[in-house]
Amino acid sequence: MSAYFTKIRDHWFIKVTPQRLALLRIATGLFSLWYLLSRFDMLQRVVKNTDAFEAIGILSWMSQPLSSEVFWWISIGVILLNILYIIGWKFKCIGPAFAVAVLLYFTYRNSWSMIYHNRNALILHIVILGLVASADAWSWDAWKKAKKGLKPPKAHWQYGWPIQLICAATVGSYLLSGIAKLAGDLAWEWVSGSAMRSQVAVDAIRKEILGAEAAPLFDFLFEHTWLFLGMGILTFVLELGAPLALVKRRWGMIWAAFTWMMHWGIFFIMGITFRYQMSGLIFLSFFDVEKLWNPSKKEQIATSSNKDSMEGTSKPVVLFDGVCNLCNGWIRFILKREKNKRYSFASLQSETAEKLLANSNVAQDLSSIILIEDGNVYQKSDAVLRICRNLNFPWRMATVFLMVPKTLRDHIYDFVAANRYKWFGIQQQCELLQPDQKVRFLDL
Repeated sequence: MSAYFTKIRDHWFIKVTPQRLALLRIATGLFSLWYLLSRFDMLQRVVKNTDAFEAIGILSWMSQPLSSEVFWWISIGVILLNILYIIGWKFKCIGPAFAVAVLLYFTYRNSWSMIYHNRNALILHIVILGLVASADAWSWDAWKKAKKGLKPPKAHWQYGWPIQLICAATVGSYLLSGIAKLAGDLAWEWVSGSAMRSQVAVDAIRKEILGAEAAPLFDFLFEHTWLFLGMGILTFVLELGAPLALVKRRWGMIWAAFTWMMHWGIFFIMGITFRYQMSGLIFLSFFDVEKLWNPSKKEQIATSSNKDSMEGTSKPVVLFDGVCNLCNGWIRFILKREKNKRYSFASLQSETAEKLLANSNVAQDLSSIILIEDGNVYQKSDAVLRICRNLNFPWRMATVFLMVPKTLRDHIYDFVAANRYKWFGIQQQCELLQPDQKVRFLDL
């Protein structure tokens, strides 16, 4: 029995550097700050609808809502606490204060007709991080201690168990989601995919009636019933099997990667955005992110001689498979969502691509998107994620996955690339482009 408890202790109270816990504090703080600032005006309008107020959770004792003026000042106070939480200033006081404030604030927000369950994981993460020593590194407090000549703390179990607890909270939220599906009226119909297919159809019809744009993959997927069977089974495996992610670290990383892809699948099929989940921030606790966060160690494929030969290119160039529907769709996606007209484009089948890659060690591989930028050549997932830096929100947040090991990212990329013609088909006719877009295609 003692050996069993020793194994649990060693698994739960792992030694972790304070930097890793600090990175989680900063990530959750930045996301909550973005939410509070971007939704500020909307939240002020919502709380004016007093008829819709019905207090829930720890605020269920409230019979009447706060006045809009009081809520305005509370919102400002929460934002200020959020900023101090990110900075890590006097964290022994600010951390718990922000943890309590964010719990009360979002509970109050959910007291208006709809409970936004997709934010519950963020709140739980902040509550955990606010009550532990997550500002012992990369914070104002740590900087002040360093100025006094105090040595920075080393890896310790006191930084490990909060991360394990955050992983458990994340896993628990998905497990509850799976249990809720089974306990509902549709129950095992979710596994067969029929319930999911019906929900997707209703969502698409509603959007069409309201004049909104249907999700990108709806038309393609709806005709293939077997795909919904696969997605239904995968959803239940990821949700009901979530506790397995706590058994071994590698299992946790694999589970996190597949669950993140599930959320992006939901977006492309139904257009539903779970921003905290899609950004990948919810899964950071499953990875040794502080080891990967090293901007000076960037993987570059180009040689130094190739770099000199390419520095004459005035704009970054994206090379893509000119006959692939998926690749052409990706280029249209960039043109529609880019922050500025930064990129030029050329098909990999063109002479332009051959000339650009002539002096490099990179093969003219049709299965890979290639980005030539600042004299460097990037392929596959590196190219896609670096292009995302120039896209509008929330797409640019995808760059956080540059911290995911390249091998794992490229395995996923290669799987999609190997099936791209079968799944998405081949371009049958030339794409009609606007005049200002046409000049950016070097091979036209």
